[in-house]
Amino acid sequence: MKISTILLILSLLFNSALTSLPFTNFINNSPASQKESLPETAMRYEDWVYRETIKTVMLNLKGTDGSLPILELNTQDKLHLQFDDLDPTQRQLYYKLEHCNADWTPSGVMPTRAIRGLQQDFLQDFAYSFNTRQQYLHYDLIFPNENMKILLSGNYIIRVFEDGDIDNLVLTRRFMVYNNTAKVSAVIRRPASADLRDTHQEIDVAVDITQVNTVNIPATTKLVIRQNQRWDNALTLKPFSINQKMISYNYDDGINCFPGNNEFRWADTRSLRMNSMNVRKLIRDSLLVEAVLLNDEIRTFSSYQTLEDINGNYFIRNTEGSEPQIDADYCWVDFTLPYEAPLTNGSFFIFGGLSDWQYKNDFKLHYDYPNKAYKARILLKQGIFNYCYSFVPSNGKKGDFTYVENSYFNTENDYMVLFYNRTFANDFDELNGLLRVNSIRNQ
Repeated sequence: MKISTILLILSLLFNSALTSLPFTNFINNSPASQKESLPETAMRYEDWVYRETIKTVMLNLKGTDGSLPILELNTQDKLHLQFDDLDPTQRQLYYKLEHCNADWTPSGVMPTRAIRGLQQDFLQDFAYSFNTRQQYLHYDLIFPNENMKILLSGNYIIRVFEDGDIDNLVLTRRFMVYNNTAKVSAVIRRPASADLRDTHQEIDVAVDITQVNTVNIPATTKLVIRQNQRWDNALTLKPFSINQKMISYNYDDGINCFPGNNEFRWADTRSLRMNSMNVRKLIRDSLLVEAVLLNDEIRTFSSYQTLEDINGNYFIRNTEGSEPQIDADYCWVDFTLPYEAPLTNGSFFIFGGLSDWQYKNDFKLHYDYPNKAYKARILLKQGIFNYCYSFVPSNGKKGDFTYVENSYFNTENDYMVLFYNRTFANDFDELNGLLRVNSIRNQ
């Protein structure tokens, strides 16, 4: 029997089974504030979701929750993509990988030069949620795999789409593939600039290029530094000095500094039967459980306190189940930030891994005048998560943590240094060096 015939039979069986499954229509159960804007449908070369029912998209190194989506070329490393569809109608989903330049524009490299095997493939691993109030379909994909091998280092986009139509997008996610032909070293220190010494962290970088084919280094190389898992505040630096063996990015004017910010806040919704960390009460009298968090404090004028956190990450967990990917439920999480009066020059957002490190409308806080507080009600899958409050001015896109969180040199942060190079023979960027370093361990 042909594979296409088998897939057709399976699809009919699953669709037939769905008619007897009760499921929650996410759109009908959303408050009005959650429907103010729908995801855009135009292709974006960033982490993006194009369907309102797609939730909890995660792309990590296989077997390592919370890890960055990074592969070393020519190794057995694999990535694990997983996400939920709150409309549990089984769909024919496909995926495709595309090579990008350092600035996340399409590189234009021939697909067969970057990928060996299929240029697109069927995403066939899925499972229905079990014993949850919110029904959903959970999808899993492990790649690279026997059908699709990666041949070049560099930035990549994975796009998931429906019915073989590459423009009928479901989601896109960034990931990177590196080879360590360039040796990157970095030191994190207190900034040289007096204005930044107490609030920022300076990252001094050196790149050993003795094993790298380089020409016209200022024009053909790029150095990018990321803080935690963020792209919104990534720095792209030009060389400070160059010799035959080394490129230095050791500046003293603050151009290589990041705000240290503050340690992230915690919340724990692993249990929907009893209150956990930072949960004030659980309301169970509606279709979905509502977790009301304790009021958060403004930390602008507080001194720095050492707090263990997970640097903004979000882990799916369920203490009442054994397989959180399919038995963790969705619940409404209520955030409250007491604030004497609303700000008129911008908006506050909940920010972190739970928001895909983006300023999304679903994570925007609204001012409650009677209670003099900013509030947000967000649909999240059970787990433990970090978050913070970020203020985005009306005329800008970059967030400012200092309105609520403050910023300290002492804060523990993860950094990633990425060295890109474009050789004389190529018209695209490859990722020739990568380093992870921590502000406390400095290693």
